Amino acid sequence: MSELTTGTIVADKFRIDSPIRTGELGVFYRGRHLFMDKPVTLKVLPGSLALDEIIRDRFTDEARAATALASPNILAANDFGSDKDGSFYVVYEGFDGEALKNSIGAGIQYPVEHAAALIRQIADAVGTAHENGFIHGNLTPDSVLVSPADGTVKVFDFELAGRAFRRSSDDRANVGVAYLAPENFSGFRAIDARSDIYGLGIILFQMLAGEVPFKGETPTDVMLKHAEEDVPALTEFRKDVPAAMQDLIKKALAKDPDERYQTAAEFVADLDKAVTASGSGTFWKTAVAVVFGTAALALALIYGTSVKQTLPVTQLQPDLNGQPVQPINPATGADELALAAMPIADPSTMTNAEVIGQPPSTLSGGDNYNPWATGAPPPGAPLPTYVPPGGQVYTIDPNTGSPFMPPDGVILVPVPVNTDTGPKPTPSPKQPASNTNAQGSPGNEPPANKKPADDPRPSKPAPEKATPSKPSSDEPETGSDETP
Repeated sequence: MSELTTGTIVADKFRIDSPIRTGELGVFYRGRHLFMDKPVTLKVLPGSLALDEIIRDRFTDEARAATALASPNILAANDFGSDKDGSFYVVYEGFDGEALKNSIGAGIQYPVEHAAALIRQIADAVGTAHENGFIHGNLTPDSVLVSPADGTVKVFDFELAGRAFRRSSDDRANVGVAYLAPENFSGFRAIDARSDIYGLGIILFQMLAGEVPFKGETPTDVMLKHAEEDVPALTEFRKDVPAAMQDLIKKALAKDPDERYQTAAEFVADLDKAVTASGSGTFWKTAVAVVFGTAALALALIYGTSVKQTLPVTQLQPDLNGQPVQPINPATGADELALAAMPIADPSTMTNAEVIGQPPSTLSGGDNYNPWATGAPPPGAPLPTYVPPGGQVYTIDPNTGSPFMPPDGVILVPVPVNTDTGPKPTPSPKQPASNTNAQGSPGNEPPANKKPADDPRPSKPAPEKATPSKPSSDEPETGSDETP
């Protein structure tokens, strides 16, 4: 059966990444759902095989029924359909696991507890499939995925019971034939759930011994050993396997299906007994001890920290190189006063503890409450960046209340800051007013450079009169350009 190349797009939304296993009805691939951007597992029946109506109907019936299989150890089927090229596919859940065939055999012998934990999950998956009208019929390590993170097992490629093909000795590779029950090559017995029990026994034997029990030069040789030879004793490969485990494997690999375990549940029950027999339950005992030991330690730590807890005393240490900052509101505590006065503490003469210990009345700056109250920066402030008060000055009548909400009709007049530092001119004597007539004589006019107190308009110089004033008798005339 030809395999799809990496990068092939199926049904315009699934990308083929790598093959996993070639089954009787299609090839399993790791893939990715392009629209949802998540991993999936695909089983694809090529269009050439889909031309056979019997094979096509069998494939779709199994895909439809597989969606009802629900077990933590079975790869769940989510969808199926057909592509425009005539191929059919089933979409399974994505699972980050490696095929068991990559870590089994080649002389690798699993610890008894580890092998038992893996085979138990495989047996649970097989038992669930049997209860729902499925069998595997070709249970091998390449149809088992194991998560390297937590050891979770997923079994896939089940088929409907009663439709399993019988295999001939010349159409299977040695690795496939090594796991098949004798009835797979005989026409006298049907392939049923007990054939999967035989596969469980072969896989368990290989994990413990490091190799399969029956080997040969050709597939026919292997088939004959399955039918005629007894299973080797595990003691030929290792000495630490309990006798109960040897008895379990011998019963699972019985030549006659009637002498094997009839259900996966019976196999699991004897497996649990074999693990705990002859002191081989170290794994389970250790696991229980670890759980209870961890709980006891946690309770002891909680109790110890609750009755002997201490509250550490923390104190803010001032920075001798810091600079005081003018607060928005007045300082309100001794710590703030100490921080404001930090610049006076010479690192060569005073320590931080000595600065904090100074009474507030001895700290420099302002009125010992607000270090900026004097209007000048306190000692240590960055003088080059200090800006003295300036800008416009408003004369506020104290009887008007808040300067921000003056009474109606009252206008606050800005008075520019006088920046003239030269000599002030001598003011001329004020002339007494003779009457209150607005059209009075020149002597009654207000000075040209002075404005009424209630006039908000800026002052303007008075225009010169066309006729000069008559000088008084006791003052010399100044209107002439001649020199006296």
